[in-house]
Amino acid sequence: MASEALGLLETKGLVALLEGTDAMLKSANVEMVGWDKAGSAMVTTFVKGDVAAVKAAADSGAEAAGRVGTVIGVHVIARPHDELGGLLPKPRKAADGKATATSPTLAIGAIETKGWVGLVEATDAMGKAANVEIVKTIQIGGAYVTTIVKGDVGSVKAAIDAGAEAAAKVGELIAKHVIARPHQDLLAGFGA
Repeated sequence: MASEALGLLETKGLVALLEGTDAMLKSANVEMVGWDKAGSAMVTTFVKGDVAAVKAAADSGAEAAGRVGTVIGVHVIARPHDELGGLLPKPRKAADGKATATSPTLAIGAIETKGWVGLVEATDAMGKAANVEIVKTIQIGGAYVTTIVKGDVGSVKAAIDAGAEAAAKVGELIAKHVIARPHQDLLAGFGA
């Protein structure tokens, strides 16, 4: 990693991190190293590439994440120490031990709530409202839980709208968001 730079984007909530990471990957020639939970609803994504690309990606990611949620921090480390790699998250693996790969997806959507009641209601409403695949649910701490769905853009938008409305009726809705044409590294990195 000595000839590269490492970029970090930390947000409160997973939905903001998804949007920020997608923007980072689309804005510059960087590679997603992974993401991890920091606790208290904070999550961090890590990208690498040459210094200029990582700086551009970090700026773009912070701006995009800030439109959806709260950015806690953004930082670029030029020529990070080789042993720093031991602190970084490992790439997500599928059950067969290979790196996670996904088929092309037109859109992903995410709903984040504080607590399970709102999220269970939202997930049920999303599945009933449109033809979407419920990909996974992720807990990040601080009682923040997120469901990710995928499908065509119209279906994902309809599902997210229905899910957000349902969640807000019975719990605390933190965020909702749709990403059209998500970057393939984002899909693989988050297991979507």
